[in-house]
Amino acid sequence: MTDKGVNNIMTTWTITVEEDPETGELILPFLKDFLDKAGWQEGDTLNWIDNKDGTWCLEKVTNG
Repeated sequence: MTDKGVNNIMTTWTITVEEDPETGELILPFLKDFLDKAGWQEGDTLNWIDNKDGTWCLEKVTNG
């Protein structure tokens, strides 16, 4: 049984790390669709969580 209005579908993205050709820094090029669904914006602080299986989760750090 499911509650009406509850969305239990998990969306996943695979994002490839890229190297900035000017600085050599590594970047994750998040798509606008991803940022919108995650509720993130440029400048947010993210916490990296190691899933211990070769994958990572990111979550937005909120103060308070």
